[in-house]
Amino acid sequence: MILLINPKTTKSTELQTEFFREPNLGILYLAAILDQNNIPVEILDLEQYYGLENNDIDQIIIKKIKNHDIIGITSLTNTFHIAIHIAKLVKNYSRKKIVVMGGPHVSFEYEEILKREDAIDFICVKESENSFPELVDLIIRIKDKNDLIHKYERELNMIRGLAYKNFKGEIAFTGSPNPVKIDNLPLPARYLLSQENFYYKVASVIINRGCPNQCSFCSRQKMAPVVRIRSLDSILSEIRDIATYQTYDYINFYDNININRKFFHGFCRLFIDNKITIPWGCELRVDTITLEDANLLKEAGCRLIATGIESASLEVLKKNLKYQDPKQVVTGIKHLKAVNIPIQAYFVLGLPGETESSFYKTVEFIKNLPFNGDDKINYFAATPYPGSRLWDEKDSFKLKIVEQDYTKYDCQHLIFETHDLNLKKLNSLLRIAKETENLFTQT
Repeated sequence: MILLINPKTTKSTELQTEFFREPNLGILYLAAILDQNNIPVEILDLEQYYGLENNDIDQIIIKKIKNHDIIGITSLTNTFHIAIHIAKLVKNYSRKKIVVMGGPHVSFEYEEILKREDAIDFICVKESENSFPELVDLIIRIKDKNDLIHKYERELNMIRGLAYKNFKGEIAFTGSPNPVKIDNLPLPARYLLSQENFYYKVASVIINRGCPNQCSFCSRQKMAPVVRIRSLDSILSEIRDIATYQTYDYINFYDNININRKFFHGFCRLFIDNKITIPWGCELRVDTITLEDANLLKEAGCRLIATGIESASLEVLKKNLKYQDPKQVVTGIKHLKAVNIPIQAYFVLGLPGETESSFYKTVEFIKNLPFNGDDKINYFAATPYPGSRLWDEKDSFKLKIVEQDYTKYDCQHLIFETHDLNLKKLNSLLRIAKETENLFTQT
């Protein structure tokens, strides 16, 4: 009845690594909800066919869609071209099949997309754990009557979080969805992933929705404006569920496990008190980490901390609404390194307010970090993803977009010039930034 498709998202440099990505968690949650309601659902994860040519993958898609009436496709900005290609394959096979698209990119660009593309019937905007099942239920009822879905605009307009082209050819949007109660969600349906090409060893677990921070380069706070943190019981249930598969040997927890200090300590105690031994890593803000926190993380079995530092310049950080003191960052890092927890540190080149001087200040900052061969630096190019302030407020930030190709919106390509740095200068600084990534690499 329903096929949920995850387009290929792994970059060529990430293939066959121990951190090969698990599929989109949004799809796994949707599949679980549908399955819980006895609605037949299948997942087609194109990551599991990474070794095949595009034509072979197209044939797999065509074979799969034959037995399904509703095709759901997720999309990031740099994978939208793949998602729309899949949608066109579906419609070329049969115009009767309903194509529904979701994910961050289409959530913020739905109007422009629906005007341009006729292969998409509906877009689920932002969180879709309520809107998509409601839409599926309506489509099933209509199909049972052998009727046309666009005759039911009144019912469609009652589903919050839906964008579509109505009977008059106008773009209709039913309003932002209500925040999902994340503790009420079933566990992600990892059991529906094909076992035929199962490469996944690392499970991704979401511990919250939304973010209290307002960083200019992030769309998360707009995607989920209300911050919600999962209960520890819910997280423990998912950890135990992952252990039953006996294929995963590592868990990544997202996003920012120390948004709330009481939760953070409870989260660490979860592993200690329940004697959970599976290795894990997480994202957090390192500027608030104390030595007590570091010791607790170590005792809980944390194997890696990922943290966004972005810049060593307070001016650049403040201009981009990243309120973090680099001096406190260093203190937090020292505490983590005192207990030998590896760190993956993220930096961003070319944010508004960046100058040659601030860039070189950041490079020197990195060189003086107490890192060793266990740690890793990632230097990204600032990218104005739709939904981020860099995208929505590009004029006030004085950005000049120089790259329109969404396939390059991957934090590896330069997308805009700023008031202070032109493209030529940014290219030369990016080369230095990439060299900086190797400062602590073991040889």
